[in-house]
Amino acid sequence: MNFYVLTLFPDLIHAAANTSITGRAIRNGLLSVETVNIRDYSVHGSMRVDDYPYGGGAGMVMEAEPVWQSVRAVEEKLGHRPRVVYLTPQAEVLDQTKTEQLAQEEELILLCGHYEGIDERVLEEVVTDYISIGDYVLTGGELAAAVLIDAVSRFIPGVLHNEDSAQFESLQDNLLEYPHYTRPEVWHERAVPSVLLTGDHARVEEWRLEQSVRRTAERRPDLLRAAWKTQVIWHGGEEEETLAQRLCRAMSRYGQLWNYGRRKLQKEKRHFTENDVLLLLVPGGSSAEDPSPAERYRNLSGENTPLIVLTVDRAKAEDAPETEPCAYAQESVCFLQDRGFDLLSRETIARDAGEEILRRMTIEIRSNLGLLFKNK
Repeated sequence: MNFYVLTLFPDLIHAAANTSITGRAIRNGLLSVETVNIRDYSVHGSMRVDDYPYGGGAGMVMEAEPVWQSVRAVEEKLGHRPRVVYLTPQAEVLDQTKTEQLAQEEELILLCGHYEGIDERVLEEVVTDYISIGDYVLTGGELAAAVLIDAVSRFIPGVLHNEDSAQFESLQDNLLEYPHYTRPEVWHERAVPSVLLTGDHARVEEWRLEQSVRRTAERRPDLLRAAWKTQVIWHGGEEEETLAQRLCRAMSRYGQLWNYGRRKLQKEKRHFTENDVLLLLVPGGSSAEDPSPAERYRNLSGENTPLIVLTVDRAKAEDAPETEPCAYAQESVCFLQDRGFDLLSRETIARDAGEEILRRMTIEIRSNLGLLFKNK
């Protein structure tokens, strides 16, 4: 990942980027942070890059030409036009999913405003993303750019020693993270919760989820209203099972897996609410002996539950009669829509999809879910 920061204060960016984890990542060649001094492209001999605003008012406005020339300099160096992020409080606040999306890019240009802002005309011409780090105003975009660099860098492979630290952080499931403890077992007469000493991983995960929900309800109830619980239903063979497990893990720390190839589960009534998200994994070629969707999913019901249907693209068994590759998925969609599920998307996924493809797909799904829940 290469960051190009357009700024009036390069030293501020370098001081922040070359410290701690990001500094180590830069030294190890995992990412780079280059600065472009906007003053170098001033159209004035005095290196001035601002002027009085048309229409009057307090403060100064950064001129369009130096900013445009700065962006062009980076584009010419790269040979293409990367995403250009303008850090401004007049934008949607950065969240974990957006951060993970940006981490998929090879290059990012970060544009730092100053004074009263930047001439709107150049923003309309070059900016692809407007991002805020909070509903408050800073003296310039440099600190916001440093925050963005730090947040995005955590998702770059190799930057963190434990990759789960990036994936399963606060806000991954729109929940705040559970409390953490370390030695000693008792400190100032406060003991570590006993469940963490049992060695029972299932109980520990259950406790952590309870604590995450409780903490979110106490500190960020707005997040809890937009939180969802991932449910993955699948049937098929080992490839589908492995893919379902990978999908569930990529989507959520606390997701649930249901094997609807099992007759016992098909007989159980299961109701999903509007805060559940159902990912339905359907083999691309279904045997004529398979139960119909109306039979397999007869005991499922939803309550405006978002539904994502993923058809597994796999080689067909030569000795088994099969329906059309998408027929079973289409029948499943029609049946579940009549049972209270709202189709959010329908896609095809390879049974041996690589980690990068899987990651991009789940980021896109979570991004769409974020928009859906925010607009509730």
